[in-house]
Amino acid sequence: MKTVKFLALIILIWSSQAMALPPMGPPKADLEQGQYSVGSDYSFSVMDIELSGYGLNVTQKDVDSNMIFANLGYGIAPNLEAFVRLGAANAEFEGFSGDTEFAYGFGTKATFAQEGDLTWGGLFQMSWANSEDTGTLILDGHTITGTQEIDFYEIQIAVGPTYKMERFSIYGGPFLHIIDGKYDWNGTVTGPIVNGSGSFSLDVKQESELGLYIGALFDINENVSCSVEYQQASDAYGICTGLRWRF
Repeated sequence: MKTVKFLALIILIWSSQAMALPPMGPPKADLEQGQYSVGSDYSFSVMDIELSGYGLNVTQKDVDSNMIFANLGYGIAPNLEAFVRLGAANAEFEGFSGDTEFAYGFGTKATFAQEGDLTWGGLFQMSWANSEDTGTLILDGHTITGTQEIDFYEIQIAVGPTYKMERFSIYGGPFLHIIDGKYDWNGTVTGPIVNGSGSFSLDVKQESELGLYIGALFDINENVSCSVEYQQASDAYGICTGLRWRF
């Protein structure tokens, strides 16, 4: 009962924060076949993105994003698990202060090989989020006024080892990170290339795709664990935490 109360308290605290490079956790399956897990994930990230369209090709620096999720996992086969996430996210950069909107995602983890305390595996996960703002944004000499929205999805694929030492594990490895989406606004735009009023849309891409991450997993007891990790790419970084209860 104390474990359940502790988990509920952490989820409540995280859920009260503002809503990123989502947490990945150990790149291996951690649930037995038929076993469930519930938990909460939080991440903060900073990255550069590319905005293109109407003859524009702009790199927007230092896009901040927060994500918070509740997740449910299930062991679908030996050495294979799947999970879904529901939560919220936002995005902010100079001139754009997005609100917190609904976000969701799913993923899978697999164990490839294990020898003693060393496990090799991989993961795939995907999430969707959007964020809105109303105001004025200066973009590559263009003044954009009106209702603005960023709608994007993220894909992460990682492989690597997990090394367990009693109630403490270290994990990490290389990962592929893909962002795609749209930056839409309904209003006016004035500038050297684009002028007019109405609805406009720019493509959203990321500056970098390959990165490395490292994390630590702590077993609070035989069913509950928490993790903290750092993700780094050439034009992005993220700090993530997670809490998981297996039953």
